[in-house]
Amino acid sequence: MNNSIRVGMVGAGYMVKLHSLSMKNLAAFTDDNRDRFELVRLVDNNMELAQHEAMRWGWKHAESDWRTVTRSPDIDLVDIATPNDMHLEMCLDAFAHGKHVLCEKPLALNRHQAAEMARLAQASGKIHMVNFTYRAWPAIAQAQKIIQEGKLGRIRHFEGHFFQDHNNDHTIPLHWRFNKARAGAGALGDIGSHIIDLARFLVGEVASVSALTQRFIAQRPLPHDKIQQGEVDVDDLTAALIRFENGASGSIKASWALPGFKNDVYFVVVGEKGALRFSWERSNELQIFDAEDAPQLSGYRTVLIGRAHPGAELFWFPALGGELGLGVTAQGMGYGDAFTLSFRHFANAIKAGVSTAPNFIDGLRCCEIIDAILTSASENRWVEVEKTCI
Repeated sequence: MNNSIRVGMVGAGYMVKLHSLSMKNLAAFTDDNRDRFELVRLVDNNMELAQHEAMRWGWKHAESDWRTVTRSPDIDLVDIATPNDMHLEMCLDAFAHGKHVLCEKPLALNRHQAAEMARLAQASGKIHMVNFTYRAWPAIAQAQKIIQEGKLGRIRHFEGHFFQDHNNDHTIPLHWRFNKARAGAGALGDIGSHIIDLARFLVGEVASVSALTQRFIAQRPLPHDKIQQGEVDVDDLTAALIRFENGASGSIKASWALPGFKNDVYFVVVGEKGALRFSWERSNELQIFDAEDAPQLSGYRTVLIGRAHPGAELFWFPALGGELGLGVTAQGMGYGDAFTLSFRHFANAIKAGVSTAPNFIDGLRCCEIIDAILTSASENRWVEVEKTCI
């Protein structure tokens, strides 16, 4: 375990399986001991859950006090996967005690908290990352590479949405994600933060927004009580028109309650020379349009993801005839592989001693856009995105 990264994770809910599996997988895919994550301590205020998940995933210790992670000398990396209202205190304490920090999205409840976190992250000299895991996906990384190389020309328009349907079920109890004080925003913060990050990653900074929000289910059963109802005070759907600083236009939409959409992270980027489009529901494909194609050939072509694309070379594709086999495609990668790539980026950042994007500055920029969208929807007007100097 020489040079391994000793991890303490706070939060033993859904994300513990993805984070634990991904950290274990990375060690199996590389021969570099510095890519090895040692699962030292798992913390949750539900001690029974912490113990269960620690045993399942191979964490050495289970605890109920998060300070045993942020302040322990046997922890290098604090991995935070808790309700959003807990991120601020935990991150600040971790940086104050010399830890690297990986935080789930959105970074904070609002841009003011995010700015404080970003400032301390920068001042700490430690590695910090927000887990916008989709930008690490090979198809999306390849899309960004094509755009950066100028193959689409000047970007004219971006359309992006993240649609799911699981919260269309009105019997789902009133958990923390339906509470603005704990979550900051509903669908917009929970899944919309991903599409906001992808808009920035692919096209650039957002200058202004004009938005609306909708709430489809106003009341939900209280936890452990099927009769009493509680008020939902967050959005079920948010739609925003956006203007980018580079002059491109666009739209961002997020909903977790649209029947028929399972996990549709979707975008199309249109430039003067062509276009790209992607949907997570066909995640091993990237569609490319070239405006210079002859009319009889004009249309999107589908590229199947393989080891020639950024990050994919880590995974399953075999070498053929002693060569690298860069042409091998279509064996398929999945959701867990995306998280493995995120942890690979984090390990590489620790080796280099420089924080990798998406870092806390990216998390701050996302929170600034979320705040602008919520203000626009509340006041029914275009709103400039206020950017904090860090």
